[in-house]
Amino acid sequence: MDFKHKNHLISTYLTFHKQVKEVKDTICDGNPPSRTDTMLTPLSKDLQEGIITHLEKIADLFEKIAQKYLSAELKKEKKRESMSATKMWASMQLRQIEEDLSDIHPKNFGRKYGALDPEDQAYLEDIVNQIMQEIIEAEKLV
Repeated sequence: MDFKHKNHLISTYLTFHKQVKEVKDTICDGNPPSRTDTMLTPLSKDLQEGIITHLEKIADLFEKIAQKYLSAELKKEKKRESMSATKMWASMQLRQIEEDLSDIHPKNFGRKYGALDPEDQAYLEDIVNQIMQEIIEAEKLV
């Protein structure tokens, strides 16, 4: 197995574990993976346990593949990075939030989707400016 195969396998492995967590959050807690305001009704305990049992079997089988081909890479992957690496990731995530939410600032919102009523514009500008200030303060901590 060459480098490209292993890279794809690692990516699939990490994505799979993220997806399993999302499925569990959905079926057990009613949290959809898109994290919308919509809450789902959790499944019954019997259904949860049944699905989780299958997911665990899938994970065990996938783990066999990972151990055979990726044992060295996974040891590196599971090693905790320094706090500065955590801060770097948090900083990138905060900047992404800032970028995403700046889209609803009236100066951008209106340009993309048409002019807003003055009342809506003032309200959004006030709240979005407060949000941006909170993001700036959070970014100072990382």
